[in-house]
Amino acid sequence: MATIRIPSDLWARTCAHLYTQHSEHFGFYLAGWTLSNGAPVFMVKDVVLIPDAMVEVSKTGWTLSTESLTAAINAAIKADCALIEIHNHGGAMPRFSQTDRTGFQDFVPYVLDSLRGRPYAATVWGDSTMYAEYFMPDGRTGVIQSVVIYGEKLDQWVSRDDDKANAEQRFDRQLPWFSEAGQRKLGRLKFGFIGLGGTGSPLAQNLVYLGARDFVFVDGDCSDETSMNRLITATAADVDTAKVVLARRLVKAVAPETAVRAIQKELQSSEVLDVLKGVDVLLGCIDNDGARAVLNEIAVAYNIPYFDLGVGIDAEKGRVGSAGGRLAVVLPGGPCLNCMGQIDPVEARYWLATEEQREFMRGQGYVRGMDIRAPSVVALNAAVAAAAASEIAVYVSGLRPVSSLTEIDLLGVGRLLKSQWMTPIRTDKKQGCPICEMSGIGDRAEIERRYCR
Repeated sequence: MATIRIPSDLWARTCAHLYTQHSEHFGFYLAGWTLSNGAPVFMVKDVVLIPDAMVEVSKTGWTLSTESLTAAINAAIKADCALIEIHNHGGAMPRFSQTDRTGFQDFVPYVLDSLRGRPYAATVWGDSTMYAEYFMPDGRTGVIQSVVIYGEKLDQWVSRDDDKANAEQRFDRQLPWFSEAGQRKLGRLKFGFIGLGGTGSPLAQNLVYLGARDFVFVDGDCSDETSMNRLITATAADVDTAKVVLARRLVKAVAPETAVRAIQKELQSSEVLDVLKGVDVLLGCIDNDGARAVLNEIAVAYNIPYFDLGVGIDAEKGRVGSAGGRLAVVLPGGPCLNCMGQIDPVEARYWLATEEQREFMRGQGYVRGMDIRAPSVVALNAAVAAAAASEIAVYVSGLRPVSSLTEIDLLGVGRLLKSQWMTPIRTDKKQGCPICEMSGIGDRAEIERRYCR
């Protein structure tokens, strides 16, 4: 999916420039970029705001001076970035004017020739939305499908042809939370699920009922008899059915218009890793730290918010010692799972190894119990999934800052009051964290080369 990701501080600077007074104003974003499913994903790193004095006004409209264009292109060359043009029209449904289209005929080839091998994008801003198109070095063009602003809140600014459509009546009772505009924005975010089992299936159900309408489902497994106690997408007749197929059936049954790409492959495949670079939100519903380590790196390298769900029940000789789960949220610029101490390096190495390497590790006694299926109960999975759905709703609506780590304790172990506890845990970035040092570097992290099997 063609996407532009903008950090909230640069977005705020841009808005202050564009909306200072009535007229068109201009600027350029400098952005790192990658491709996902053949479409460009732009990760904005800086902004070049064009002073109004460098904008020429004529009978046909506003035109940038040669000096300002040269300065923007030189800045992109120096920063090794792609360019994204910025200008505002105002209004409820911004679109390029005929004057804009005429200007593209000369300017787009000039930029593509000046910045060899890099895509270019142009944006036009309305009052609260933005329309954008991209131009590729090979001549391909297209519409940007997602424009996200990330910070304490995840905002979606893309303008589409149904901007003025009213929210469905089914959402009447949650509009006081999201508002009409917020409900529409939620429906335009692309959610990438990795794992559609015990926590992934109820989370998918929660999000489609909230109004999410664009999903990528990734899971290489099929349902079996042992998953029938917690796989809420399945019926008794669905044993041996791919979990992604079951999840797609559920969300399509709730909302037939939902866009779903179902991939029945493991995370460590080139197709999956390529597609995940283009989602707006990553959702890790997995049961091993190898997959967690990969998703943590993707989130950090490509500036994608990542919600990681975990559930655990410790039981010996028929007695449960602890039961609970946790929700960890990795936001761009925030602490990652490594900073939070949520990845066991030994377990991660085991699950990222080949089967031959795992057999050697087991034989040498380096690991024990990795292949033993952990206990799992539907109610506990659902509680963690509901906590994740609520935190996502908080993030999109901006009700409060997101909690980076929340622990759920079903038994109240070590507490005077034995009950269910949900506790936020303070976390901070770890100085010198090798994963956080990958922040925003995109393809230079070489994730596909290191992890694809």
